[in-house]
Amino acid sequence: MKNGKLKGVLLLISSAFFFGIMSIFIRLLRGGGLPPMSQLFLRYIFAFICAFIYIFFIQRTKIKIAKKDVFLILITTVFGYALTNLVITYSVLYTQISNFLFLFYSYAIIAPILGFIFLKDKINKINVFSLVLSFVALFLLFQPNSVSTWKLGGVLSILSAIGQAGYLILRKKLKQYPANIMMLVNTLTGILVLSILSLIFENNFYFKGGIMHITAKTWFTTILSGLDNFLAWFTMTKGFEYFKATSGSLILLSELLFGIFFAFIFFGEIPAFSALLGGVLILISTAFVILKGES
Repeated sequence: MKNGKLKGVLLLISSAFFFGIMSIFIRLLRGGGLPPMSQLFLRYIFAFICAFIYIFFIQRTKIKIAKKDVFLILITTVFGYALTNLVITYSVLYTQISNFLFLFYSYAIIAPILGFIFLKDKINKINVFSLVLSFVALFLLFQPNSVSTWKLGGVLSILSAIGQAGYLILRKKLKQYPANIMMLVNTLTGILVLSILSLIFENNFYFKGGIMHITAKTWFTTILSGLDNFLAWFTMTKGFEYFKATSGSLILLSELLFGIFFAFIFFGEIPAFSALLGGVLILISTAFVILKGES
């Protein structure tokens, strides 16, 4: 495997790891008294601080954005990042995590289609085989409950999948901007959008003392979630500099394995045999993409 390709694989698998624990943070912060919009707003603040330190103090990067790209960047950051993360947050809270993951990861099917339509990405036989294998694995890993139980959470999960797929495609259109700059712009936009939304819809939390009752443990968890948010999106954005939307989105499916692991660690959920079999299929499809999917 070439060094660049290996680096891309490691970045995307790292992103899957960080995304895998994000739903745990969402549940923990809600239990700690942080309403959905406010927890995301605070998470964006700490993620922005991480991005700011990385860019200006570690890499010492100068930011230059062409005027012609401003509108596309605005669309990408507002809808592909800020609002998609908000929909993900509500999805995790309004439906079972297994249902959310099953529906959310339909973006692995949506992204290649959008990539084929808008980016002219080729879908070769290996990609098609891996897509089918991954979709089978999704059923084995997270057999969804009755459709009637999905309700609002299911609809939100599907919307989050569309938003995630859209972000991946738009990110490829903005490939001239490195991951560090995109993360800074993403989180800054997220702060602006969620500050407005949280103040409008969750004003009681700020003006009637709710924020004063947040414990030190919850604040520490919020900081960790911000760091996790930065690392998840940064490694994903950086990883897609080395892979097509088709192959990269499939590699990110390895998050499902991390999801099973974290569910066991935090909630004591023991995966069934079908889940273990689905995990093996995910590994196989990911291996095919890594070794053959870009050929």
